[in-house]
Amino acid sequence: MVVSRGRPGWRWYAIIAGTAASILLAGLFTAAPGSASNAGPAGVHAAAASTGHVSAGHMVRAEVSSRPFAPTRAQQAARARDMRFLASLPAAPLGPHTTKADVKRLTGPQTTLTTPQTPTDFKVFKSVTIPSTCSACGKSTINEPDTANAGKVILQTSNWDIAYTTNGGAKSPTWSYQNPYHLDSQFCCDQTVTYVPNRDLFIYEGLTLGSGSQVGFTIADTRSRKPTSWCVYHFNAANFGDPAGDVLDYPKIAYSNNDVYVTWNEYDSTGSNWINTGLARLPIDSLASCGSLSYSYFNRTDNFTFGLTSGNSSLDTFYWVSDWYTGGGSGSYERIYRWAENSGTYYWNDVAVSPFDFAGGSCASADGVVTNWCGRLDPRWESPWISRAEYNAYSNSAFAGDTILGVAITAGPGGSDPFPYVIYEYFKLNSLTYIGTQATFNDGFAFAYPGCSANAEGYVGCVMSWGGGTGTVHYYPGGLIQLQDNVNPGQPWAYSFNIRGAGNAPKGWGDYMVSQPFQPDVGPFLTTEWNVNSSGKVVPHVVIWGRAHDTNGYNRWKSS
Repeated sequence: MVVSRGRPGWRWYAIIAGTAASILLAGLFTAAPGSASNAGPAGVHAAAASTGHVSAGHMVRAEVSSRPFAPTRAQQAARARDMRFLASLPAAPLGPHTTKADVKRLTGPQTTLTTPQTPTDFKVFKSVTIPSTCSACGKSTINEPDTANAGKVILQTSNWDIAYTTNGGAKSPTWSYQNPYHLDSQFCCDQTVTYVPNRDLFIYEGLTLGSGSQVGFTIADTRSRKPTSWCVYHFNAANFGDPAGDVLDYPKIAYSNNDVYVTWNEYDSTGSNWINTGLARLPIDSLASCGSLSYSYFNRTDNFTFGLTSGNSSLDTFYWVSDWYTGGGSGSYERIYRWAENSGTYYWNDVAVSPFDFAGGSCASADGVVTNWCGRLDPRWESPWISRAEYNAYSNSAFAGDTILGVAITAGPGGSDPFPYVIYEYFKLNSLTYIGTQATFNDGFAFAYPGCSANAEGYVGCVMSWGGGTGTVHYYPGGLIQLQDNVNPGQPWAYSFNIRGAGNAPKGWGDYMVSQPFQPDVGPFLTTEWNVNSSGKVVPHVVIWGRAHDTNGYNRWKSS
């Protein structure tokens, strides 16, 4: 039997300032480096990171083609083997956690197809697909695309491709493709990319499999003026104090002012056991110079999967979160980590939140036409951001002048709600106290896999998947974009069901969706979405959108 910790029955649809439980400032505790852990969700905790060093990276000029690269037969066989292996990896222990019995049915405004909340100045500047005519390229509905840009240069990765264009401002951009096996011959999948504007640097990560020291991930960087010339580094578990053959799954990247952060879930070499979840801090300037790297890292056994704040929102102190506690408390607590760039010690607090269903649910339509596209779903994927308080439907005095940390999570179903939905937990950043929770939901279909980021103005742009249906109504999974700003500060935010699906995802949808600010960061958002068309093919989309007042900024940089 699961155990609920916290107060069930919270009304999710609005932020209620001052009603949440505060963290217990019980003094500062220290713990040993490495697999540090604490006694339970209370107080302020700290641990020292370990350090490591790797030699200089090596330069790689990627092979480029006008068509997606088709892997060789050997690579296709290795990919199929790798994907079966990754699909078999077990989740970490969970312990007592909340279920839908711990929350009441949602009330309040729904995000609905029939009454769209899109004021006249909510604008999509560009929505283009990335062509794929390669039947052997291996695209699947577990596509997990990620996109970053530097003006007209747009770079997208997925589980299968690296696609880019240097004329992204054109009506129909010309897409080229790079061979990911050139960055590492043992390339598998799980690619991500982000852009660091203060260094003009694309940062790439890709998962590698094979055997021994080949197992791990690749970190690479390139300038926007030469997005095919990469400085490449390879990391394996031995770089982080563990056996070289261990698997580093689900890696993700983010950055602060001067550092890049990469996180992973580690498994033993057989994939039978989760070992820990780790995070490393790499200096951006060393990456940019392709020099040797002195870095910091740690591994933890009390949390599974970290959600990293995106873009430059973390400034000189980086924040990340985890809602999966291996000893219990998942769905009732959020762990908030922070790490100052000039320190070798990181800190964390466990903050009580209104309980949400941590057990998951089905996104299939009631009539069976739409299959369960979120069968791979659990709440480990979190998308946190940092933004200004005045855009959350309350005056700044309600937040005592504090900045806001928001965290988007797939939750539900809750109570008698039939489908999963997306919640947004809000915290005061500096005092690390919980404010409350909002939700994007609809009784007629599911929302899942949110990705959110904040732009320079502090507005929050989110993307997610949606689909399902009740009765004889059914919606194949597609994409939703939504904006929280001074025009639409409360739920439902300004939104658009901008991508409709036309087919099922027989192997399940991917693990996440991604939103990043359009760079230079002048207001619009760059969103990565995808759907399945009527021919059953996976179609990645690049969508740039915002408010009408962002038009001049977009026009200035789209072709620069």
